[in-house]
Amino acid sequence: MFYLTIQIAFLLTLAIFIGVAIGWWVANKIKQSPTLPQETSDNPFDARFRLEQCHRENATLRRDLKETEERAEKLNARLDNSTQHDDNVLERLETYEIRLEALMEDLQMRDDTIAVLEQELEQLRDQRNNA
Repeated sequence: MFYLTIQIAFLLTLAIFIGVAIGWWVANKIKQSPTLPQETSDNPFDARFRLEQCHRENATLRRDLKETEERAEKLNARLDNSTQHDDNVLERLETYEIRLEALMEDLQMRDDTIAVLEQELEQLRDQRNNA
C-alpha cells in the first residue's frame, strides 16, 4: 500500500512539473506574438517583399482569369454553333462563369491589397527619409 502511495505522489509531482513547464512555455509564446507584427510592419524590406508577392499573385490571377475567359468564349461559340443544346457544355459554361466571378473578386481584393501595401511602403520611405 505504501508503494502505491509513493507512485501516486510521484506521478502527481511529475504532472505538476509538466503542467508548470507547458504553462510557462505557452505564456512566453503569447508574450512574443504581439511584438512580431510591430517589428515586421516597421521593416521596409518586409513591406516590399509583401508587395512583390502580391504583384506575383496578381499576375497569376490575371493569367488564370484570361484562360478562364478564353474557355468560356470557346464554350459560348460552341453552344451558339451547335444545333442542339448540350447539357454538358451548359454546365461547363456555368462553371467557368462562376470561376470567372470568383477570380474577378480575388483580383479586386489583390488590387486593393497592393494599393494598401504601396501606401504603406511609401509611408515607410517617408519616415526613413524624415529620420
